[in-house]
Amino acid sequence: MDAFERHKSSSSGASRSFLSRTLTRRDGNAEATPDVKGPLGLNTLYIPTGTTIADLVFVHGLGGGSRSTWTKDGEPSLYWPKEWLPDDPGFQDVRIHSFGYNSNWEKESSLNVHDFSKSLLSAIHDCPTIPRTADTPLILVGHSMGGLVIKRAYILAQQKGEFMTTARRIQAIFFLATPHRGADLAHLLSKILNITPGQRPFVTDLHRNSLATQSINDEFPHYSQNLQLFSFYETLPTSYGVGKSLVVDKDLATLNYANERTAYLEANHRNVCKYADQTDTNYKTVRNALASTMDSFRTRSTVSKRELDRDQRRRLDTHLRITDAPEDDFMDIDSLRMRGSCEWLLQRGSFLDWRDSANTQLYWISAKPATGKTIASGRVVSHLRDLNRDCAFYFFKHGDKSKSTIQSFLLSIAWQMASTHTEVFHVVLEVCEKNESLSQADYRTIWRKLFLEGLLKVALVRPQYWIIDGLDECRNNSDMVPLLLKATESCAVRILLTSRDPFESHRQTGHPRARVLGETISTKETKSDIALYLEANMSHLPSVDQEDRQVMFTKILEKSAGCFLWVKLILQELGRVHTSAEIRQVLEDVPSDMNEVYSRILNSMSAAPYGKVLAKAILTWAACAARPLTTEELFHALQIDIRDSIDSVERSIASSCGQLVYVDSHSRVQLIHQTARDYLLQGDIHPEFRVEKRVGHKRLALTCLQYLNGSEMRGPRHRKLSFTSLVKERSPLVAYASIFLFDHIIHVDATDEEVLSALAKFMGSSNVLSWIEYIARFSDLTRLIQAGKVLRSFLHKRTKKLSPLGKDFALLDSWATDLLRLVTKFGKDLLGSPSSIFNLIPPFCPQESAPRKNFAASPRSIAVLGLSATEWDDCASTIFEPNEQFHALACSERHFAIGTFGRNIVLYNAETCQEIQRFHHCEPVRLLHFGKTEKILAAAGVKSIRIWDLTTKKQIWDFKTPQLCMSLATTEGDELLLGALKSNNLLVWDLKLGALRDCANWTDDLEGQRAHTFRRPIAAAFGMDSNLLAVVYRGQDILLWDLERDALYDTYNKMAGASPMLGRQPADAGAIALTFNRAPGANLLAAAYSDGDLVLFDTSDGYVKAIITANAQTLACSPDGRTLAGGDGSGKLQIFDFETLKLLYCIHSTEHGIKEIQFSGDNLQILDIRGSHCRIWDPVVLVRQDAEDESSDVVSLSTAPQEVHIDAVEDTPVITALTCQVAGEMFFSGKEDGSVHMYEAKSGKHMQNLLNHAKGVSITALSLDEESNALCTTDSSSRVMVHRLVRQPRCWNVNEAIFDHRVGVSVNQVLSNKGCTRLLVSSTSSDTLWSISANTSEMIGTVQKEDRGACRWSTHPLREDQLLLIAGNVAHLYDWLTLSRLTNPEGILLQGSILPELMVQSVSPCFGGSIIATAFKESIGARAKSKLMLWNSSDFNLQATSAVPVPKYHYLSDQVQVLIGSEGQKLVFLHGSGWVCSVDTQATGMEHFIRHFFFPADWLSTDSPLLIKITRRSDIIFVKRDEIAVIKRGLETSERGSDGDIGKSSSLTDVRRPLLQVPAEPH
Repeated sequence: MDAFERHKSSSSGASRSFLSRTLTRRDGNAEATPDVKGPLGLNTLYIPTGTTIADLVFVHGLGGGSRSTWTKDGEPSLYWPKEWLPDDPGFQDVRIHSFGYNSNWEKESSLNVHDFSKSLLSAIHDCPTIPRTADTPLILVGHSMGGLVIKRAYILAQQKGEFMTTARRIQAIFFLATPHRGADLAHLLSKILNITPGQRPFVTDLHRNSLATQSINDEFPHYSQNLQLFSFYETLPTSYGVGKSLVVDKDLATLNYANERTAYLEANHRNVCKYADQTDTNYKTVRNALASTMDSFRTRSTVSKRELDRDQRRRLDTHLRITDAPEDDFMDIDSLRMRGSCEWLLQRGSFLDWRDSANTQLYWISAKPATGKTIASGRVVSHLRDLNRDCAFYFFKHGDKSKSTIQSFLLSIAWQMASTHTEVFHVVLEVCEKNESLSQADYRTIWRKLFLEGLLKVALVRPQYWIIDGLDECRNNSDMVPLLLKATESCAVRILLTSRDPFESHRQTGHPRARVLGETISTKETKSDIALYLEANMSHLPSVDQEDRQVMFTKILEKSAGCFLWVKLILQELGRVHTSAEIRQVLEDVPSDMNEVYSRILNSMSAAPYGKVLAKAILTWAACAARPLTTEELFHALQIDIRDSIDSVERSIASSCGQLVYVDSHSRVQLIHQTARDYLLQGDIHPEFRVEKRVGHKRLALTCLQYLNGSEMRGPRHRKLSFTSLVKERSPLVAYASIFLFDHIIHVDATDEEVLSALAKFMGSSNVLSWIEYIARFSDLTRLIQAGKVLRSFLHKRTKKLSPLGKDFALLDSWATDLLRLVTKFGKDLLGSPSSIFNLIPPFCPQESAPRKNFAASPRSIAVLGLSATEWDDCASTIFEPNEQFHALACSERHFAIGTFGRNIVLYNAETCQEIQRFHHCEPVRLLHFGKTEKILAAAGVKSIRIWDLTTKKQIWDFKTPQLCMSLATTEGDELLLGALKSNNLLVWDLKLGALRDCANWTDDLEGQRAHTFRRPIAAAFGMDSNLLAVVYRGQDILLWDLERDALYDTYNKMAGASPMLGRQPADAGAIALTFNRAPGANLLAAAYSDGDLVLFDTSDGYVKAIITANAQTLACSPDGRTLAGGDGSGKLQIFDFETLKLLYCIHSTEHGIKEIQFSGDNLQILDIRGSHCRIWDPVVLVRQDAEDESSDVVSLSTAPQEVHIDAVEDTPVITALTCQVAGEMFFSGKEDGSVHMYEAKSGKHMQNLLNHAKGVSITALSLDEESNALCTTDSSSRVMVHRLVRQPRCWNVNEAIFDHRVGVSVNQVLSNKGCTRLLVSSTSSDTLWSISANTSEMIGTVQKEDRGACRWSTHPLREDQLLLIAGNVAHLYDWLTLSRLTNPEGILLQGSILPELMVQSVSPCFGGSIIATAFKESIGARAKSKLMLWNSSDFNLQATSAVPVPKYHYLSDQVQVLIGSEGQKLVFLHGSGWVCSVDTQATGMEHFIRHFFFPADWLSTDSPLLIKITRRSDIIFVKRDEIAVIKRGLETSERGSDGDIGKSSSLTDVRRPLLQVPAEPH
């Protein structure tokens, strides 16, 4: 019995699996846990079965609970939000929730109202039952302090961009006895609580006119003007032991806003929210107000439903890139069906069983070609629609590339289901918005993310039907079958499929639970439908007597052999004759074999006196086109192809080849059937019309190239261009030629000089940029990836027969790499601004790349100087922490995390590589694992596993482990955590309750010698899709344990695969690392052995599928399962195709000892850790084509894997500080080795090493005083030095230091006055002013820091004798000469929304000193999000008590990531999108800034702070690790829209960008 059979038989006998037992126990225990107040967090009480019109959230008050506050006398049946509202007709379409938080005033707490509000906001934002993409209104109900929590949460939502969607959804707030201005009774409570130790800040917040309530009441009116507000106040006193009174008086419980409704309740403070029954007058008052609000939302939803549906359809179309409505295909097919046909199928018992059975199953219909399978599929669709069943469908078409792939099928099915079901729509939208380029991904990724993790999990009430026609016309159709079988197992979907081949030819193991009904359509079953077709068309035939007509009818029916196409062609033949004799001759002469029919048609075409050249051209285009062309497209293509003008495509087809080609209802030119295409491409047919595949594709390729090389595709010539002038009127052929050119190059003979020359002409002209721009604007960037791979394939095949020399070859060879790199390096920027390919992108490419060499030399484009790279770099980013040793690594879609030996976990943003958070783990981190929902991170050490909540950034669980954990995994939804321990134990923890739920020993069933053999494991890996755990023992076979059956699955030997354990010799070499393939249903396990072998096992049958030598010591599988990576001790990183172990790429590094490797969540990067480094690699080989394309000639080549060599990072010290000379002639850098260098701004070249601090001590800050040429340098040892620079004819001399002082504590800032006679040194403990002269330095004064937190100093831009200090939200003025404070102790209060968690980052005068720009940031992370505020400099004077931000620039507040600097009247900054932007005082409109250019994404992917400066000459200076780039003319390029608007901030999210405007060349 093989492994699969054992698994199948054992599974069927198991009553319940190991994991299901664990889940059941968890649920049972949960019910036993008493909770009087109710659970914490957001708890969903009711979910409507149909459409949801609103979300209703209840928030309790002081000392309350999510259940107890709303329940009278603790009686469960009186918990009215849960027990009464769901049965109330006014609320049956409302989702209902209750929020709980720890407001127990009897215990010490450090939390306040602000903390509770943040928790509420996050809970709503992350609630799985409230889809983020939903736009249903939110109604919040707060009792007492809960109302204050709601108000502060709403304010925070308005102020924080990540919660803006939630803020927009909040439509109404109900306040039940809320102390808006505090309550006097809170003072009494505070006095009582003073007897017990500990703080309770949330009680203090309730004092009358407390700082918390004042702050809320100051800000809430600005945001709440459009809300519906309801305030209910108590009228009965509450007894509290020592007295009786109202807790919240009426004047405190109401807001007195214009948009507020108030009402009283006959109840005390406790009972305003608790009711004895539904007849309670107070309940009716509250209930009716809530119901009235729901009715208003219901009415609004009904009125706007049509617009909403259109918006939903638009969003679906955009995300899934559905351009042709599936309904069009169905209508075309249904229109061809004769009334009454295909009824035999609907009456079959097997069909009825499939349609009505309670069990989901696959109904497989097979038949010969041209026997009406497509028409029958269409009839099933209409039949199911007549029965009001939920039905999605897809018709594969081999001749149309856009309708012959698994990818297009999946996207269409998802689009149809989302269009039908609101629940599916929200899931699809959420998945697509998390994965912006999902529609361009390969089908495996779409299947995993969109189906397995998305819509197949949606619990739909009704069964779903998928009708799939023409599986044989699908590329890689064998890969399609496992997906369909998995779908029938995963959800209630019934699939009907038609194909030429029966199911047996596609039968695979691995889906024992899938039910398949097989059906073959015989000739007999289609005769009735053919008879109907003949009866309907006999009237169009020659008029003969009834007897002859019946003979003709019978003869055709018998000779048809069930082939509809043959009948159609014979009727066309009969339509051309007129006598009975001619009719008999046609019936005798026309063969029944379709190939013979096609031959007869070609013979008749050959006999025609005219039109044969045109006919051959039409047949070639119809047979070889990647998709059917429209008549307009073919009209232009043919005129280029045959070099002649033609009259009409329709008439040309009808007169020359009408029996083989037709024009459909959408004006598309099609061959009559797939069999016609197959026949024309055969080699042994009529020579005059035979379409030789290579020749035909060459013909189409040259036609496309001739068009693309023409004047319509020339790049922009003018120096100033508008958006409208770029998108000029072009031929209808532009779409086909641009998108499908390389689909033809694939099939062309690589030695063809004509094609090579045409390609080189195109790729060497500016037309190639117009082509790239068109692809980015109207298609998708995978076309550029395909083009690069096709070029590489074309050139490789050419080198087998011809020398790889010549200018043309070199140009195409460069573009083969450049096209892929343009996508990986500039993909998002290209999509956002397609026209950037003309002037912005080429300068940022390496010096030897084709875009840079051919298109970056123009004086109209920007110039990038100073970088040494000549070729593309595979290393996108490097993270280096010299004082740490990296031990663990994990990746998810949005994050990656590194665990260190120093007991730290560092969380990074996967896109930018910037640090987000640090967690302390209390022991060295050995293992990291992200949950499937990406909301948790599990970290394992030697003694414990800790779980971190990535939303709150806090540890939530700590599980003790008796032995070291070797591998971690989570179940769907992150309900359970599984850990494989070195003690041979599998432990399962409940992540909801934080408790151990199960434990199993996978060696318990082993006895005797076998048990002794498997004693101490060294590694393990989970395969959650196959429910397997693989365990490695030193020198032994791999043990596989079945998670589903809680039993041994098998043991795998390196050479033999699965085989009995008894009597087998131990392995010569044991496995040391392994990984399962992560693709659904892949059933593959890769294992690396100590002797260097890499072995691939098929776990469905136990066979060894492949074995190679790789010397890998660690392995990783990409999320899509297509790629395997292995790292070894010498630092070599190898990349393989997982299914074949074919080596694709190899990276050699001088850094040894790869500890661990992981793939990024998008499959496009590999991360490795070694020593103190983490490198992020993005080799182009990871940009893999869809497997459906890889089956083409592109991948059939045995191309040699590419190898690259990377030097060690330590060889080049990183730049850590930067400053520029104001005049713009030079700039200076400080490095981590303590050296200070000078550069020439004109060329970016390094001029000289000026000076050195102590070796190995990093320079942290530089500043230059222009008047005295004094260069101030600060290092990480807190040493501050000042040197004067003296200019010599050929260099600069550095005099002895005029100031040299070691502060002793960390230095935050060093600032000098004009002339550098005063130096202010700001440290973590004090601020000290020094007087500096040529011979001496003297301390003048010191200001001790009194817990003021972060601060920044600046010289006052209007008064050079004054210093400006900003700390928190207060500013002070000081005297530059004495450091004495000039302002009063309270200082100048900075108004505006400066949240407590923000710290001042920089203070910069701009706009000629009239404005002061201040940047604030969150304290966590080197590149945390900034908040910019601009102030009038004149507001900072000795009489001022407050300053208000300049309203004109308020829109910039959240737009700035890095404040670069100012030049004249321009303020220049880096936007969060990566664009360098500016704003100037001359801007006439509000909320405008200019976008100039963007930095490549990998430049911004760093964990270090970005160092960017601007010179007086408007050059931008950018530090790129150990080099400095100088960007010239960058600010001279700006983006303009067609309406003349410049850089509107709102345009940053627009998909299609306007053209870049560039300056004219100087005359």
